[in-house]
Amino acid sequence: MRQLAEKTNTARRRILPGSLFVAFALAMAACGDDAQPAADTTPTGIKGTSEAVRAEPVSSAGDNPFTASVGEDEKGVRPPKQAASSDGPTAYEGNLPGLYGGTMDHATCDAAQLVTYLERTPSKAAAWAAALSIDPDRIEEYVDGLTAVTLRTDTRITNHGYAGGRATPVQAVLQAGTAVFVDGYGTPVVKCYCGNPLTRPITYTAPVYTGPVWRGFSPDRITIIKQTITVIKVFELYDLDGGGIFRRPLGTDGSDDVPPGGDVITTPAAPPTAATPAPSTPAPATPEPSPTPDPSPSAPAEDPSASFSPNPGRQGDQFTLSIRGFAPGITVQIALTRPDGVEESYSVSLDATGGADYSFSVTGSSTVTGTYVAAITNPQTGATTQASVQVDPG
Repeated sequence: MRQLAEKTNTARRRILPGSLFVAFALAMAACGDDAQPAADTTPTGIKGTSEAVRAEPVSSAGDNPFTASVGEDEKGVRPPKQAASSDGPTAYEGNLPGLYGGTMDHATCDAAQLVTYLERTPSKAAAWAAALSIDPDRIEEYVDGLTAVTLRTDTRITNHGYAGGRATPVQAVLQAGTAVFVDGYGTPVVKCYCGNPLTRPITYTAPVYTGPVWRGFSPDRITIIKQTITVIKVFELYDLDGGGIFRRPLGTDGSDDVPPGGDVITTPAAPPTAATPAPSTPAPATPEPSPTPDPSPSAPAEDPSASFSPNPGRQGDQFTLSIRGFAPGITVQIALTRPDGVEESYSVSLDATGGADYSFSVTGSSTVTGTYVAAITNPQTGATTQASVQVDPG
């Protein structure tokens, strides 16, 4: 089996067994594979399998869910007009009032059921925890810190089904009305209809939307959720039944919901992976999302991204993985697997800008070809990003 040599800009070398990268299982089923098509099922975008994004309607679980349903989706949720953009997906921070919806005194996701299902199958629990970069022994503690909400916009994520004893990532867009758990930074981490873990999406320049696209779907109405800098102690949710904003404390099940103008009584602890939260400042109540300003330069938020070049490439090419947007000077974890399922992992130190460029050579006619993915994570904050590359025969 051929070896892959990794070299940094300072000529430091490291030999990794086999080829580089994490297998990007676009062919693996995930939430939504069994959904019935709506009015339009035609792929939208420029053709290219390396940039496929699967459309996942509400109330669909797929062939390879992690658990039975632990939540209930809401049909007929229409994205606010303000969420539209003229040039593709729009990014919003997870603490934006009205970004998420819900129903007063009712949680759309059941935390206890999710934990119970995972505890019954240790192999699934290990894969589920690995996808979210947490310790399997802390699943219950982690889930207790999550908050059940309903998506109000069609939302881009990386979804993870379960197949072959591991989490299988697939790029997806979840329809508005999907019930999810969000973490303390306001990012979706679980699709409740099937228990699948969710992580940040890979952003594509020419995505191809496939699968059961629903009526009214448009690439210009897709949202990408950005994590906040500090923990959100209270979420301001749009009432899907009566309109207006109500408040739901972090990690609660709906029993502590507060109507407009009421005082929040419960102050839950921060989730186990979060830093000590700063006091939150209530934002004006509004049911419609609007773009949020960039964070203060004195407290930069992580907005990580990664890419490969060339892409696609061939056996024998030198590939460069560019990492950007993490906190400066940290060490990130990179999970790597070949298309044949062989997995690798290692740590990389970033520079003062929060980035790094690494060059890799894939040599020899026996090198495994196909689509590869690198998953890069900051273990201190949970911020993560992914990049894919297609390696064709030489």
